[in-house]
Amino acid sequence: MENNDSLIFKVTNDKKPIIFSDVDGTLYNDFNILDETKKDISFAQKNNADFNICTGNPIFERMLNVSSEVNANYLIASSGSQIYDLKQKKIIKTWPMSFDNLKKILDFIKNEDVQMLFWDNDNYYFINDNYYRNNEIILHHFLNVDSIKKNAKKYNNEKIMPLKIEIYGQKDLLKRKEVNERLLGRLKTLDNISVFSVGSHLEILFKNVTKASAINWMTNNIYFCSINDIMAIGDGNNDLDMLKLVGFSYAMANANQEVLNIAKFFTSAVEQNGLGEAIIDYLYRLKNITRKYMLHNFNEKD
Repeated sequence: MENNDSLIFKVTNDKKPIIFSDVDGTLYNDFNILDETKKDISFAQKNNADFNICTGNPIFERMLNVSSEVNANYLIASSGSQIYDLKQKKIIKTWPMSFDNLKKILDFIKNEDVQMLFWDNDNYYFINDNYYRNNEIILHHFLNVDSIKKNAKKYNNEKIMPLKIEIYGQKDLLKRKEVNERLLGRLKTLDNISVFSVGSHLEILFKNVTKASAINWMTNNIYFCSINDIMAIGDGNNDLDMLKLVGFSYAMANANQEVLNIAKFFTSAVEQNGLGEAIIDYLYRLKNITRKYMLHNFNEKD
């Protein structure tokens, strides 16, 4: 066993560590995962932990590539609307919206200067091909511009039951706020959807679907464990529900104030390996596991 992965203290129980991590602002910034973060994830996995990704992004190239990079077990995507078994390479649960609600939402925005993205398990659509941030946003879902051109399609009245809808406004913050408030009022008249403002855009999901609802489903159907033993970590508004749900909730130092207010534990920023530090803290709190390099005054021969 390498020194850095040696255990110091006696493991106190047989509980399985289960980790759910947000991606943007938590696992990485600018699509690059720190080597230190990968090492801490690997250390947890060597100690029987499942590392799961929990993201607002869909199950397309970017998230599948990221999941492979950290050897994740499950991918909760589209803010809780999709659950993907990465070992079996199959979707195991979805919560889609109705095509009828999609048509109503498209009617709500037809006179607004916005971009709307939406998708199911196989198809990815946008409505505005002149939107100023198209590639910047869609690159969170696909690996490069060529892939965007190949996979993202302008919507042409195809029948689709979307798993998630995202609506983005224009540069002017006051105009964006005005449009968001107008759309929120209209969207709240629809049945069987939930709508959230996450700062940069609006998110629309099937009613009561969140990252927390997906984690709860996995707890009851995959892990059969106590929610109080699970770790979740994030930095943004769409992480709030899952952080309220679990027993071990961690806020990144770069998190917004609402996340900082409700998390039980705190860690460093993403560029300082905050996720890795939180994982090591969780392993110690749950099972008394720690890594040798974190301690001082041990024998050199150890």
